[in-house]
Amino acid sequence: AFGSRPADIIAGVGPGIGPCCYEVGEDVIQAVRHSFECAEALLPSMNGAVHFDLPAANVRQLRDAGVRHIELAGLCTACRTDEFFSHRGEGGRTGRFGVAIGIRDEGRWI
Repeated sequence: AFGSRPADIIAGVGPGIGPCCYEVGEDVIQAVRHSFECAEALLPSMNGAVHFDLPAANVRQLRDAGVRHIELAGLCTACRTDEFFSHRGEGGRTGRFGVAIGIRDEGRWI
């Protein structure tokens, strides 16, 4: 719609639950395999549980779309409940995150 080229887009993946804390069941495993098509984001653990690497899945989708400039916050919200809301990390307590999106045209933001 805006004539953007994926190679010119700069994407940022903010804080979110990390694979360290995102243990998933069979329903999520199947949904990931169907929707994300990136089985490498499903990580088996030593105790037989499976964890989902949501940031890696996001990066994969962005790269598959042609985006090459991707920055990761690398912060797990469940590990850092002192700074972020985490539904899983705080047993259902929730909050909201802000998002900023912009388009630059001839050196100015529109």
